[in-house]
Amino acid sequence: MTTVDEGARSATSPVSATALSSMFQAIGGLRNVRAAAAMLMCFVAGIVIIGLLAAMFGMASSATYFLGALVWFVFFFTGLNAAGILLMDQARGLPARDTKDALLYGLMCIPKVIVLAIGIAIAAIALYIAIAVLLFVCKIPWLGPILFAGVFPLAVVVAGLTGVALFYAFALAICAVWDGASISSAIAKAASILRTRLVETVALSLVNFFVVSFVGTFVASVLFMGFVPAGTMSGAILHVGGMGGGGIASVLMGAGSEAGGGYIIAGIVGTGILWALATTLILLVSLLGLNLIYLRVSEGLDSAATEQALRARLDDAKRKAAEMAQKAKEAGERARAQAQQAVAQQRGAAPAQAPAAPPPPPAPMPPAAPMPAAPAAATAASPASTCPKCAAPVAAGDLFCGNCGHRFG
Repeated sequence: MTTVDEGARSATSPVSATALSSMFQAIGGLRNVRAAAAMLMCFVAGIVIIGLLAAMFGMASSATYFLGALVWFVFFFTGLNAAGILLMDQARGLPARDTKDALLYGLMCIPKVIVLAIGIAIAAIALYIAIAVLLFVCKIPWLGPILFAGVFPLAVVVAGLTGVALFYAFALAICAVWDGASISSAIAKAASILRTRLVETVALSLVNFFVVSFVGTFVASVLFMGFVPAGTMSGAILHVGGMGGGGIASVLMGAGSEAGGGYIIAGIVGTGILWALATTLILLVSLLGLNLIYLRVSEGLDSAATEQALRARLDDAKRKAAEMAQKAKEAGERARAQAQQAVAQQRGAAPAQAPAAPPPPPAPMPPAAPMPAAPAAATAASPASTCPKCAAPVAAGDLFCGNCGHRFG
C-alpha cells in the first residue's frame, strides 16, 4: 500500500515543485486492494439487484426505475464513501481499517453527503435568484440596456467563480467527512481552504486531473479493444443478430434469439460489471488524489474561528427559527382561545335573550255574507212527511203531493 511522503507533504508551499510532483502518488490508489474490493463489491451488488428488479418487473416498469435508482444511490455512495475512507487512511499513512468497518462507516456517511449536497444546492439557488433579480431590474426602459452592459459580465464572473467554489467546497467537505469531521467542521474546513488557498487547490487539482485522465484513457482503451472481438464472437456463437452474428449490440438486444429478454438482462448485467470495474479503477486514483489535495491544502490551516462563526450563525438561525415557531404557536393558541371565548359568549347569551314578542293578532275576518234563503216551498215541505190533504207520504223537497196533487206552501 502506497503512503504519502511525509516530508513532501510538509512542504512550505502547497504549489511547490515537490507538492505538484507528489500528486503522482495518486496512481498508488490502484494498489489499495481493500478500497477496490469495497467499491467494486457495492457497485456489482447494485447492478445485480437492478438486473433482478428488471427481471421481476420488466425493463419498462416504473418500479424498476424507482427501486433501481434508490438501490443504485445507496450502493454507489456506500462503496464510494468506504473507498474514500480507506484511501484517506492510505494518504495519511495509517494502517488500513477493516473492510466491514469501512462499509458501515460509508453507509453512515450518506446522510452527511445528502446534507452537504442540499447546502450546495441552496447556495446555488440563492445565487441564481440574486442574478435573476438583477436581470429583472435590467428590464427598466431606457436604463435597462445600460445596466445590462455591466450586470451581464458581473453575473458571468460571479456565477462562474461561485460554481467552481461550490464544486471544490463539496469535494473538500466530503474528504473532511472521510477524515472523521462533523458536518459543521467539514463545511468550516472547506470554507477556510477556499478563502485562503483556492489557487493552490486548483493547481493541485489540475495535476490530479492529468493523472486521472491518463489512467482513464488506458482503462477505456483496454475495454474498447476487448469489446470488439468479444462482442463479435458472442454474436456469432450465440447465433444472435441474424446470419452469423451482429456484434455486442445484437447480444444486448437479443435479436434473433428465442431468449431475447434473457440476453438483454444478462448483457446489461455483464456490461455493467465491466464498467463498474473500469469506474472503480478510475475512482481509486481520483479519490486518493483528492485526499492528497485535501491533506496538503489543509495542513497548518486553522479553521476553528471559521467553525465557531459558522456554529454561531447556525445557532442564531436555530434561535430565530425557534422564536418564529414559538410566536406562531402563541398566535395559534390566542386565536383558539378567542374562538372558544366567542363560542362560550354565544352559548351564554342564548338563554338570557328576551322571549320573542307574541305574534300580532290576526286581522278580523269580514262578516260572512248571508246565505240565500231557501225557497219557501222547500222550507215548508221539509218538516212534513205526509200530505196534509190526503195524508199520503211525501219526501222532503217535494212541491206537490204525488197522490192528490196538493201543492205545499
